[in-house]
Amino acid sequence: MSIATDLLRAHRVGIRDLKEHLTTKLLHEPLIITDRGTPVSVNVPYLEMMEFLDILDEIEDIETVMTIQEGRKTIKAGAKGIPVSRLFKKIRARRNR
Repeated sequence: MSIATDLLRAHRVGIRDLKEHLTTKLLHEPLIITDRGTPVSVNVPYLEMMEFLDILDEIEDIETVMTIQEGRKTIKAGAKGIPVSRLFKKIRARRNR
């Protein structure tokens, strides 16, 4: 799953309900905050945001971008690979041990 897919599947809560029923459970998952049904804000758990920022930093590194491009070409040519989302799940699972 991609970050965008996770956000599309994220729980939606109205701003009034959020104010009245704020619990830490809500803060441990992606959350779309709405005002009269229109998304106005996104809450992303701290560790997920830090991972996202790490990804953005890596994207700025030209060597990393070139490595990713080479990997994509290799996979298109028939080599086996794993989706990045699965890799991130593995990393998260190791961190949570």
